[in-house]
Amino acid sequence: MILRSLELRHFGKFAERTFEFRPGMNLVVGPNEAGKSTLIEAIPAVLFGARNKERFRPWGRQGSCDAALVLEGKGRTLRIERDMLSDQVVLTERDDHYHRLYQFEGKVSPQGRSSERGEYLEQLSRLLGVADEEIFRASLFFGQGSLEVSGQGGMAAKIKTLLSGFVEVDYDRVLHSLQEDYFAISRQNPWGKDKTRERELDEVRKRLEQLETRWFAEQGSLKDLENLRLELAELNRALESGRVDHEKGERYLAWVRKYYEQEEKAALLRRELQRLEQQGDKVADLQDRRQGIEKELQAAGLPLQLPEKLPHLLKESEEVRQDLVAIQAQAVALREQELELPRPAWKWRLGASLAGLAATGGLVYWQPQGLTWGVGGLAALLCGIWGPCLWQYVQYRKDKADLDEQARVLDESRAEVQSRMAELDEQFESLGMRPSSVERVKMLRNLERHRDLIHQLREVESALGVLEGAAELDAGKEEMTRELAAIEERLEKERPKQRQALLAREDLPEAEEKLRQLGEELRAKESRLLELTRREATLQGQLADLERVEEEGARLREREAFLARRAQALKSAFDLLSEAVDEFRQTYLERFAADIGQALATISSGRYTEVRLEDDFGLLLGTRGGQWQPVEHFSRGTVDMVYFAVRLALTRHLARDRRLPLLLDDPLVNLDGARLAETLRILDKISAEHQVILLAHNERLLRQAARERWNVIPLEQIKTPSTPETQERNEDVRQLYLL
Repeated sequence: MILRSLELRHFGKFAERTFEFRPGMNLVVGPNEAGKSTLIEAIPAVLFGARNKERFRPWGRQGSCDAALVLEGKGRTLRIERDMLSDQVVLTERDDHYHRLYQFEGKVSPQGRSSERGEYLEQLSRLLGVADEEIFRASLFFGQGSLEVSGQGGMAAKIKTLLSGFVEVDYDRVLHSLQEDYFAISRQNPWGKDKTRERELDEVRKRLEQLETRWFAEQGSLKDLENLRLELAELNRALESGRVDHEKGERYLAWVRKYYEQEEKAALLRRELQRLEQQGDKVADLQDRRQGIEKELQAAGLPLQLPEKLPHLLKESEEVRQDLVAIQAQAVALREQELELPRPAWKWRLGASLAGLAATGGLVYWQPQGLTWGVGGLAALLCGIWGPCLWQYVQYRKDKADLDEQARVLDESRAEVQSRMAELDEQFESLGMRPSSVERVKMLRNLERHRDLIHQLREVESALGVLEGAAELDAGKEEMTRELAAIEERLEKERPKQRQALLAREDLPEAEEKLRQLGEELRAKESRLLELTRREATLQGQLADLERVEEEGARLREREAFLARRAQALKSAFDLLSEAVDEFRQTYLERFAADIGQALATISSGRYTEVRLEDDFGLLLGTRGGQWQPVEHFSRGTVDMVYFAVRLALTRHLARDRRLPLLLDDPLVNLDGARLAETLRILDKISAEHQVILLAHNERLLRQAARERWNVIPLEQIKTPSTPETQERNEDVRQLYLL
């Protein structure tokens, strides 16, 4: 499978750019800061998402940040699009006829456990064999200036799982399943710290202990039941005697309370009769005062029940009236100004004009040769007479127009005020009132006085209500007198019979307290009786359940034995499978180390041929003296050479039957000339099976690219010295661009 194209839209420094790739070797060349790392990082960003989204957002631009890649292989075309900011992904799989075979759309965040993310990663595993970003970067992705594979934490376990057949059989899942089955039975952990929550075997054993304790405890239940029944009989006798005494005390105290209540009622009736006699004279005075207040209210001109809106309407009506008066005064002033305007005097001017005309006519008649002088003199006379008149008339019309404009404005204001007055009239009519302007002024002036009178009237009526109620009771004074006489007669009859047995009033609370204590003692004994009765029933039930306890114990012992055997079987299976998996993976690690050594021998020209992998994925390099040294003890070029061999071996194991692209972001920067040439030769050989995309800023690779006919993708215009040799090389490169 090859990477056919990469589309970047507002991605980093790229606004709208599409990069086309071909099978075999692809060289992406450009100087530093040309965007090589951005281009290569876009591939894992599209596949797995970006945790640092701001890294790829274009500077100074708000909006989308999208990227898409297209992969081809085995008659299939795979297109994956991702919105980097929202993580919205569209994955489309088509056949070689562009028929859609599968499509996925959903939000796939680089972190999280949503069902959409699970489905997407499952499809990546099916189509590419890689569904983990760390595995992708440890195998297919060669970072800038670094070829190391992190062996710390979970990365080593992931790689070892891949090497030992993760795709075919998930041994870790089987082991995890065996552990889950074991811990579903018992909380005891033979491989570490025990679990906190109890499982079925622990619960069964705990229940057996409870049943055993219960069985031994029930052996003494018979004696406890006999003692309990003796206590129940004695308690029943005490309760029967106490209930009799309590009932007698209640009846006696009820009689005493009733006797004293009758005495208190008689005293209350005497006081009430005396109060009614004293208050009878106050009613007439309050009625006279109420009549006076009602007359004052009628004189105020306001309704008794003042509407809530009426005070506001009166105030607004007064304001409107004042506005109307002001407008009327302004209108009168304008009328006086209009009458005082000076009018042009035209009558005498008309007489003078006629006289001049007659004189001119006589002059012409008597002296025809003086026509010219006569007409000129007449014209001068007319101009002298009517010129000032015309100017006065123009000034008069101007002043008259100004006054008319002011009058028009006053008319509009008067119409507006009259409209407000009409609205107020409608509101007064809605309240059932049609007062004139004078009445409204009077009502507004009497508003505060009306409120004070209403307050006084309410006080008087309240007092009258109380006193009239007392007066109504006065009508039943005779009945109250008869009732008082009957109570006194009844008290007199009872007093001689029970006087010696009558409890004093001051001793009544003490007697009631003793009776209450007796009642509490009875209730406590009843509660105790109920508790003992329940205890008796429980003991009887325990004795009756003894046989069932023995049956349950036998059944639980059988279940305990079964669970113990199953737990032991699961433990043995886990231990055996774990040892087998470790041995199996160790064998694969040895094979993997042999593959690394084979690739390293080719890269180092036979100088280094053996590599050893430790359990934590640490690398040891064999020297010619037969010693093993950590790879970090060697030069940087040797370290890069070793890790490049590791990645090549890991890629072959990971790809299996797939041929995935290799992405190299200038990782060979630390290799010397000979090792660099050998590594490029190996890459060129690998490109026959894997598509290789190499990013570099070294323009010297262009010559080899032209010679080997690699696909060259320049990020910026290449500038080289204009020599015959370089011109020939540039011509080859340009011809290569046309392929």
